[in-house]
Amino acid sequence: MPQPPAGSSIIVDQDGTYRWVFEYSLWRDPTVFLTILKIFAGVALGIVIVMELVNLFDGGWDIADLGERLRFDAIILAFACGLATLGYVVYALMQGGKYCVLFTMDDAGVEFRPLPKEVKRAEAVGALNVLLGLATGSPSQVGIGLTTATNDAMVSTFANVRSIQGYPRRGVIKVNEPLAKNQVYVEKSDYDFVYGFIRARCPHAKLRG
Repeated sequence: MPQPPAGSSIIVDQDGTYRWVFEYSLWRDPTVFLTILKIFAGVALGIVIVMELVNLFDGGWDIADLGERLRFDAIILAFACGLATLGYVVYALMQGGKYCVLFTMDDAGVEFRPLPKEVKRAEAVGALNVLLGLATGSPSQVGIGLTTATNDAMVSTFANVRSIQGYPRRGVIKVNEPLAKNQVYVEKSDYDFVYGFIRARCPHAKLRG
């Protein structure tokens, strides 16, 4: 069973399950914002393309009006980007500027479980011991675990992952399935271990970083 590097924040169960907690600043880390911005910009771009195609097939597409149409299209794109930015700011304020996630990883896949916004990283690390208590049958630890973990979990199954994209400077690993694109966050000191573990267990994945 592969072992994390010395001094790692990753805890390993007796059954070979790896768990760690990651807390990042929504103001300093651009990963989530960029993801939201891409979604909104993609939707706006789709609307612009559909509008231009409708004008083209209806005979209303005139090169003389190109400048005005481009300005209108730019307004739509700018509005979408502004809406995404405003939504992100509101979300960040609601989360207290931080986002805390509990990761659980084994040979089959990795689970992302957001923790309540009231839970800080130091407290969330205790959730790791709680979940370990589930395996060891410790009733006192089980009780704490049920009050800290949320049900909003996402899972990426390694057998279904089609591409892996790594960002070592940010400690982010994107694992992309056909219908799901998730992101693994890890301390920079643990990045190589987690990236290597995921890469070795995704037989169909293309590496993009």
